[in-house]
Amino acid sequence: MVRWVIWMLLSAAGAAAQLDLDCAAPERARALIEYARLSEIEQVEDIHRDLLDKALARCPAGAGREPCRAERRRQADLEWERKLAEIKARYEKVQKDFEARCRATIAQANEATGSPATQA
Repeated sequence: MVRWVIWMLLSAAGAAAQLDLDCAAPERARALIEYARLSEIEQVEDIHRDLLDKALARCPAGAGREPCRAERRRQADLEWERKLAEIKARYEKVQKDFEARCRATIAQANEATGSPATQA
């Protein structure tokens, strides 16, 4: 199970680096970045949910069960928030890097189409 989790996280992280972002089609590239971000969040959420279920199942029966479950949920929530922040930061960087790399191409495309963003 641990190997599967590691593989999923690495493949999801690698997805951001392997996006085919075309400066000539900035809207398509932005949509692709957003799709990849949401896909990674869903994958990591599924993994997180599975790991939480297993952690909760390991809590002892009896009086200690509810405090154990509450603590495991608290830890899982903190871990989820950390992972979510990492994913969001990574895709924000991908978006900014794309914008910076393609700034000239995007500006030329906006001028050619008469985009309001280029008309002052």
